[in-house]
Amino acid sequence: MAARRPALLDHQAEKALIPKNILDGAISDAWALVLGIGRRTTDTPGHTRASFGEGEQVAADLVCQFGASNGLDAEHDAFGNIYFLLPGTEPELPAVTSGSHLDSVPNGGNYDGLAGTAAALAVLVATRKAGFQPRRSLRALAMRGEESPWFNMAYLGSRLLLAYGDRTELGQRRRVDSGLTLREHVEQLGFPFLTDGEPVLTRENTACFLELHIEQGPLLEEKNLPLGVASAIRGNVRYPSARCLGEYGHASTTPRHSRRDAVMAAAELALGLDHLWADLAAEGDDNFVVTLGRFSTDMAQHALTKVPGEVNFSLNFGSTSEVTIRQARERLAELIERITAERGVRFEMGPEVAAEPVALDARLIGLLEAQMRELGLPTMRLPTAGHDAGIFALSGIPSAVLLMRNPFGSHNPREHLDEADFALGCSVLARAMHAAAA
Repeated sequence: MAARRPALLDHQAEKALIPKNILDGAISDAWALVLGIGRRTTDTPGHTRASFGEGEQVAADLVCQFGASNGLDAEHDAFGNIYFLLPGTEPELPAVTSGSHLDSVPNGGNYDGLAGTAAALAVLVATRKAGFQPRRSLRALAMRGEESPWFNMAYLGSRLLLAYGDRTELGQRRRVDSGLTLREHVEQLGFPFLTDGEPVLTRENTACFLELHIEQGPLLEEKNLPLGVASAIRGNVRYPSARCLGEYGHASTTPRHSRRDAVMAAAELALGLDHLWADLAAEGDDNFVVTLGRFSTDMAQHALTKVPGEVNFSLNFGSTSEVTIRQARERLAELIERITAERGVRFEMGPEVAAEPVALDARLIGLLEAQMRELGLPTMRLPTAGHDAGIFALSGIPSAVLLMRNPFGSHNPREHLDEADFALGCSVLARAMHAAAA
């Protein structure tokens, strides 16, 4: 791991609106909240907070307790999303909003989503304790169900609160482990799951959305930078349950020209997409990614001495460019057609789940970078994965994402966040929220 640069919290600009000791205290308490939720949701390995499930509810309860102990009243929507509002001097104006999600992937890390939720609360707590009242109200948000593995769709909490998509249809999605629908899970938590009605948050009541999140790649770590600002959110095309069907045969007697080897065919598909990735990178396009996250044969059928007749896999590719995503779609179709003809197999890609690339707000990006410079921090822009901020942006609410260094990647038990980097992220977030609220 690269050597850490020292934290710069002592270099606060004079125009900071919250005394340093109050902000530092709120940040320390928020960090303790993150660690406490982590202890309560420890799995083996890592942490598990299932979307609209037990671990996520543990986090929700502790977040509400934290707010109440600091004079902030929690409100809930019909889907279990949580809001804390600190009124401004002109409360009729749209509120400056920040937050993130509470759930995690199975056996994931503790900081993905949760750190951003705690940071938003830290800003409100510090602002209240300092006795400072900005012009616009400040809102902290703790959302449900952002991670896609549980319902094979991401951002369910923000989709519901922003009415981005048909709520009735969203409510019919089934969680992969329980078999229950999203609506059933929400109702089990004690919320009514109202399918009609207006979006909870709109451009009329929300001035902007700022999300603090760990980086889910290595770029900040490689540059030895504690923070960065997202340039855009990658769109993606996902096939959660694809498979390739060939024909089982004897491994020692079936010659190559007679084989319909499903594993070799799927591997060729993967390598074909990897070649596209390499070509794009050589052309200077560093925004494309492709992943086969699951890849398995039927253990009941496959054996060391059998040509594999079936392989199940997932496919996920994405970019910040719609043109690149279209190019990848075309390459995928070409590969499937050629491999099918040459190897005598059949691909069944199954249902597709897609999200378009999202442009983030240029003014908010500049605002975040200005706060970083005032703290003496270098700035860096980098593409990022999907976040709830993307649904806000697609719903017409100006949005931006501030990223914190994470040396070991995300969606795994080794996910890491230094307390000093969290403190810096909270400090930048506080300044940005106050500037936007002015």
